[in-house]
Amino acid sequence: MNMDIHDIALTLYAQLVHANGSQPLSQEARIDMGREAYRFAEAYIAAKDLYIRELPVANDQGF
Repeated sequence: MNMDIHDIALTLYAQLVHANGSQPLSQEARIDMGREAYRFAEAYIAAKDLYIRELPVANDQGF
């Protein structure tokens, strides 16, 4: 599953809106949630990149 930052942010945004329940949101609140979703998506991608970089490299002489 290869998702870009926009897919991740959209998924997070939808989850934030859903967690808010059935209360109507102002335009400003929706914008703030969108910004927060992008911050979370950026943090997720950075953490995932760091995790992958820290994985041990297999000593495979086959390539």
